[in-house]
Amino acid sequence: MNMRMQRTFESQSISDTLALGNAIGALLRRGDMVLLDGNLGAGKTHLSKGIVAGTGSTDLVTSPTFVFINEYRTATQLTIFHVDLYRIESSIELDSIGLADATAGSGICLIEWAERDPSLQEIPHLHIELIHATPTSRHIRLTSHGARATEIMHTLQQHPPLTIIQGDLA
Repeated sequence: MNMRMQRTFESQSISDTLALGNAIGALLRRGDMVLLDGNLGAGKTHLSKGIVAGTGSTDLVTSPTFVFINEYRTATQLTIFHVDLYRIESSIELDSIGLADATAGSGICLIEWAERDPSLQEIPHLHIELIHATPTSRHIRLTSHGARATEIMHTLQQHPPLTIIQGDLA
């Protein structure tokens, strides 16, 4: 199986973004990491809300911009670490927020603004980029980095929650 795959979905609304997140969350398991990129207001936190709901968690999801890491729990006591690196300016700050614990594989890890820590690209992950298409619609590009993320993408392709507007092997 190719270890890298790319698909772009079209989201016409917040509810579409939540639905895609829900479908992704239902496929995640302990040790999975999702890196989320996109401009301010692109919908990263809405997608995270859908992902957390898809895991079965009923916790309230909020942006971790000012606290850096929020933790949510599923009914099976699986921890979801929701990380926001937007305000990180140095490697010293990265060390101080507990990122190493969040990425250690003991739960599911969702990281917004992951480009602030280039070392995250070395860990197998599902990369999701949200791109403004219009003021209300987004193109949401998923790229797998590793076998597990490719498996998730193959499953999503079988029953896509949204229209796939582009798909190719990267």
